[in-house]
Amino acid sequence: MNQARIKRAGRNISGLLFRNRYFVIASVAVVVLAASVYLLFSSPKYKVSIELAASGDWELLTTAINELRSETTIKKAVNALGLQVSYYHKGTFTTKEIYGDSLPIKLIPGKSNFYTSPVEITINLINGSVCRIDQNNVLTDVPLYHPVKYGSLRYTIIKGPAFKPIQLPLIVKLTSSADLTEQFSNSMRAKILSNSNFELSINANNAQKGHDFLNKLVEIINAQYAKPSSPTKPAVIDTMLLLKLNDSIAYYKAMADKYHEQQAILNNIKKPRQMPKPRAIPVLVTVKTALTEKERAGLNALTAVKTYALKPNDAFVIIPDNHQVSDYRIEALIKDFNKAQLNKQRVMQDSDNADASVYAFKLELNSIKEALVNSITVKEQKIRNAHQIKDVRQLKYIDQPKDVEQPQDSVQPKDVDQPKDSKSIASFLSLQLNDSIAQINAVIESKQQQYNRLLHGSGRQNPGPRLIINETWHTRESMISKSLLVYFFALLTGLLLPVLLLIINEYITSVKKGRRNKMQGKTNP
Repeated sequence: MNQARIKRAGRNISGLLFRNRYFVIASVAVVVLAASVYLLFSSPKYKVSIELAASGDWELLTTAINELRSETTIKKAVNALGLQVSYYHKGTFTTKEIYGDSLPIKLIPGKSNFYTSPVEITINLINGSVCRIDQNNVLTDVPLYHPVKYGSLRYTIIKGPAFKPIQLPLIVKLTSSADLTEQFSNSMRAKILSNSNFELSINANNAQKGHDFLNKLVEIINAQYAKPSSPTKPAVIDTMLLLKLNDSIAYYKAMADKYHEQQAILNNIKKPRQMPKPRAIPVLVTVKTALTEKERAGLNALTAVKTYALKPNDAFVIIPDNHQVSDYRIEALIKDFNKAQLNKQRVMQDSDNADASVYAFKLELNSIKEALVNSITVKEQKIRNAHQIKDVRQLKYIDQPKDVEQPQDSVQPKDVDQPKDSKSIASFLSLQLNDSIAQINAVIESKQQQYNRLLHGSGRQNPGPRLIINETWHTRESMISKSLLVYFFALLTGLLLPVLLLIINEYITSVKKGRRNKMQGKTNP
């Protein structure tokens, strides 16, 4: 009896599925399509690898690998690259990490920040100069380049390489150096390829970030084992001695060229004589001295500040305070300008009828801008006027140079016996020229070294053990295992869900039908 009931129920379910086969097929197709969309937009994972060659100074490859994977080296690389701050764009199905030149804005953390657990901040640009910060469900509107203080956090938001006035919300995650060190240490893998080569790999959400991290590790280890001796540059450079050495080097080079020409004549006695090469002689040239790096940076900063100051008064303009102008008056005027702009903006937002107040602030801004532009112009002119025209000794190449006066420290040829046989004169002169050229090259090298020591100071660097990068590459992690698992559950869900819905619907229909039959039986006895 039970077996017949089970067979009848199985036939009922199979018949139910056959009658609704198109519904089951459509359900499976929808679930599989949803799984495909999920896999397509899932966050990518990369395996970044580099192949390294260790120099012979390393005793064991395991020593170099342990140094690269040590917590101290990883922490130095994290701090050097500023990896404590990571940036993400959150989409509909996935969250993508952005890095490097793709950053629209940057968060510069303060020096006294303290946080033990990761901190997440959402930043949304309102316009080109103000951003809205969402931290712990607290919204704050802050202008760019202005310091932000929230609890124990101090940071400043600035424009990034890919800045645009309209951007998607950016999620910024702050992670402590200790947590990052542990994460990188756990994900780093090493593989020895030969006696001197090995492979180092790491898992990362962004391929460029992984490459920069591994390159920084190698750079830190090479710098650690280089053991450079700090060269001491002379405090005062004797320019007269440098000029004398330069003239002496030019003289010996001209003499060496002359000997080379004579040697070419002896070696090619049957060939037509070539024209002498142009010779270099020192001459006085009137030039204008170049700007130093500090002066050039100062001029660039002044130009940037002037650009902000010359914008119209109607626009809300804040001059960044990170420009090093090296002038107390200009810095004070910048602070006054920013303060007046903020006051004007506050009055425009808070007051219903602020025309008079805004007009007063515009008058104040005009006076501040005029004083600021005049001060910047005077400062720029002062920097440029500091470089006057003067005479500098340089080398000039001429086709027929005049005889250069022989310096006092020149090498005089020793007296030698001339050969009596006329057939050996050419070979004798060739040997003498070879000896003279060798002596002159030695003198030129010695004087060049002396010139470099006077100009740059002395000091050598012991290279020590080194790691050389032979090849770098990255691959996206395979999604095959994850895809098979996702498709398996999708197929299972696509089959079981319609079967369950059909059984419930069939049960509800049968119950209603039974009640209806009972009601009809009572009404028609």
